[in-house]
Amino acid sequence: MTIGSGIGLLATLFYSVLVPFLVNDRHLAYTEISQYYTVIGIISFIASLCFAAGFLILIINTIKKNTVTHDQFPKSVD
Repeated sequence: MTIGSGIGLLATLFYSVLVPFLVNDRHLAYTEISQYYTVIGIISFIASLCFAAGFLILIINTIKKNTVTHDQFPKSVD
């Protein structure tokens, strides 16, 4: 989950900060800009898949841990 979130954050920063700067500074053509967006879109999609896989693993592990709830707490002797 951490890897997916980190890569997703970097991709978002690239989308919102670096690409507009490059477009204004270098006067890039639309075809070049679309190539950058395509590559970052693919990387962002892979990051989303990593996050989803990590979240699914977390849910599965949490469910497995909570299946044994009997004998978890001591019984009262009142």
